Amino acid sequence: MSEMPERAAYLEVETRAAVSADGVRQELQRILTSPPFLNARRPSQFLRFIVESSLAGKDNRIKEYLIGVEVFDRPAAYDPKDDPIVRIEAGRLRKKLAQYYSGPGAGDPIVIELPKGGYVPTFLLRHSRIEPTLAEPARPEQAGVAPIRAKRSWTLPAAVAGLAVVAAVALVSAYRLRPHRSGAPTSIAVLPFLNLSGGSAGEYLSDGVAEELTTGLAQFKGLRVVAATSALQFRGKSEDVRKIGQALNAEALVEGSITQSGGNLRIHAQLVDARNGYHLWSKAYDAPADDMLASEQDIVEQTARALGLPVTASLRPMKRDTENPEAHNLYLQGRYLWNTRQLPDMLESARLFEHAIQDDPNYALAYAGLADTYTVMAINTQMSPAEALPRAKAALQRALELDPNLAHAHATLGLLESQCEWNWRGAEQEFRKAIDLQPNYAPAHHWAGLNYMETGQFAAADVEFRQAQVLDPLSPMISEGLAENFYQARRYDEAITTVRNMPNPKVGWVVLALAYIFKGMYQEALNVPEVAHAADLNGFLLKAEVLVRSGDRAGGMRILEDLQRKRQNPGASKDYIPPGYLGWAYAMAGEKEPAFAWLEKAYQQHDPALANLKVDPGFDSLRGDPRYLDLLKKVGLSE
Repeated sequence: MSEMPERAAYLEVETRAAVSADGVRQELQRILTSPPFLNARRPSQFLRFIVESSLAGKDNRIKEYLIGVEVFDRPAAYDPKDDPIVRIEAGRLRKKLAQYYSGPGAGDPIVIELPKGGYVPTFLLRHSRIEPTLAEPARPEQAGVAPIRAKRSWTLPAAVAGLAVVAAVALVSAYRLRPHRSGAPTSIAVLPFLNLSGGSAGEYLSDGVAEELTTGLAQFKGLRVVAATSALQFRGKSEDVRKIGQALNAEALVEGSITQSGGNLRIHAQLVDARNGYHLWSKAYDAPADDMLASEQDIVEQTARALGLPVTASLRPMKRDTENPEAHNLYLQGRYLWNTRQLPDMLESARLFEHAIQDDPNYALAYAGLADTYTVMAINTQMSPAEALPRAKAALQRALELDPNLAHAHATLGLLESQCEWNWRGAEQEFRKAIDLQPNYAPAHHWAGLNYMETGQFAAADVEFRQAQVLDPLSPMISEGLAENFYQARRYDEAITTVRNMPNPKVGWVVLALAYIFKGMYQEALNVPEVAHAADLNGFLLKAEVLVRSGDRAGGMRILEDLQRKRQNPGASKDYIPPGYLGWAYAMAGEKEPAFAWLEKAYQQHDPALANLKVDPGFDSLRGDPRYLDLLKKVGLSE
């Protein structure tokens, strides 16, 4: 494929004031979620870095050396003369952009180019080839609009003819300026089906159908499928489908309802174009409650055909890892509770997964669900690593023995390897395998972003977090990950802005308070409600740090000493207090000896809190100490 010309005839250079930053970022997201870029990590990372740097007014920093170091992880001694990585990747990026703008981006209102001979991008507005004027109106055929011909054009009064010219000009201009909307939708979300039977059992069944349809649609190349976790946030909400589509960044929606009567189900499904609200197809199904797969398979295929996607014999039929309907129902209940991330629900979800495994000992997804539960509880300080990790590892091993190509299990193994075993390269390989197996699996991108962030590869982390955000746009955890990446990179203003822009900023309150602390805005940190009225471990730790740094060192140290006593006497507190948290808190307070003592315990116990050892500003007071360098080496972060 030939590269794009240096300047297409229908493009006109505009000043940066004319091409808004928001417009450029929207175009960037369209590019990065398109088929040419969706799983191309290096070009995506390269493009985002140069675009964001340019929008920040840092064109003078976009040099070959900096790109090599920041984007492609070259060492500080990197010499562009000896290593052509940036030039090679720039050529690949230009080809990818040409592929995009000759295909899915052919109608985009903004074009991002990377001119030859440099690395500073240009942002262009797309204009029609012939600009209409009142003196010489353009023929609609030339502007890409179907011709308008009046039946009696030769008898129109002059005034009416003049109005027709103005209307034609307005039509052409409106077409030129509005986003391209023709063609079949290329992104889709499956909303939770309405539970018309009532009761919690119907809820998990309705959500389970939505998740299974999401998985079935995800196998079609060129179709971006929004994660079920974002779509499920519209459970029970009667909002306009166009607004839902905008919120999920999805051009089409599958919705429907389920009614259960005895052992039978009535499923009604429909496909809606979220851009205009038009219904594309609908169908009702009657199926046994223990065998919905045929109906789900037909919904997937009907949806694909309506979107113009090929439905061939090579299409993988929908299947479940179990023939046992009771085990499947238990799995759906477990996933329903796991999604809340609340400790009582997590414990119950583990019980349900274990029950599903008892009903079917060869149920790979149930083992993966169990591993997810114990791994996340260890990372979220809901259970000690000593208790959670052996169970997670055993469940993962069995899941992959049963299904070596289970993307969920590979992603969870990557999370465990990075956060608890500090095997950073092994974790990256697992995330890449998960993404290769299931490109639309948002947690794999999210957790890969954590892995890159904790090894100091902030640009790569940003790409993965944003890709996860595209796939799961309403996930508060992914947005929090993006904000934390800014915090760890010491971009505190951007961390604060990201949290403030979250639909539910309470999720990101820890990052918000930390950013305030490191900006010296202690009162603002103390005004964060969860800090001011501390009720959990994070709240107490952050309150202690605010007090220490703002002048009340005695008050802050009393809080830390109280937490230390509870950690040494587990019976005094119902909450698990990780040693790594205490090590971080004492490092923040400049107390090196207790900091190293607790960090060494954290290492011995495989505490996930050590994953941030290399990048967290809270460890700055320790960085010159040989013990810190030794600890970095032991957790694989010395390079």
